[in-house]
Amino acid sequence: MSLLFACITVLFWVIGSAVGQSSYDCSEVADNFIPCVTYLVELESRPVDRCCSGLQVLNQMAKINDKGPRNICQCIEDLAYTMNAPYVASRIQSLSRECHIHFSFPISIAMDCYRI
Repeated sequence: MSLLFACITVLFWVIGSAVGQSSYDCSEVADNFIPCVTYLVELESRPVDRCCSGLQVLNQMAKINDKGPRNICQCIEDLAYTMNAPYVASRIQSLSRECHIHFSFPISIAMDCYRI
């Protein structure tokens, strides 16, 4: 599992360097969001603590500037595409409840980050 995490992180850092159009880059988003992926693709029955704490960090990052939510959304969308990880809709919907957090950025099956 940790090898998978390391490979995914390296891949996302490469993508992040091309996408990073904000005051932070996608590697920062990946570091905080990747722990949630195992829950979102149904490999874990509950999100790990690191997932929930990472989502809190992303919420703070989303408030840095008015493009924050869009940039985070785009990074998460790119991550899903790169990993070929089909997030399960019911898991996306329950993530907020499971982590006791209200998102400041969108997460969905078919994210439309430019409508934010």
